[in-house]
Amino acid sequence: MSRITLHQDNRFHLVTGEDHMLGSFLQLYDKDMESESPNGEGLILDWSQVFGFEVNLTGVIGSNALDIVKKYLGEYDVKLKT
Repeated sequence: MSRITLHQDNRFHLVTGEDHMLGSFLQLYDKDMESESPNGEGLILDWSQVFGFEVNLTGVIGSNALDIVKKYLGEYDVKLKT
């Protein structure tokens, strides 16, 4: 499995990669949402090529995970370089 950090700051951590079972994946963590997320780790978006969206606590509706992340982060004035 490969895991690449696309963005990380004091609040957000965005990772992507390839997994032999899941295919491509994208995960967004928000430290301010740790108490409201499954397992208390702040995972607010979990998407994979095989399963689609397993978690989406962003409040943003859409079918493209990266677009959802960009819109969510944009609400906090965070700009991705991708």
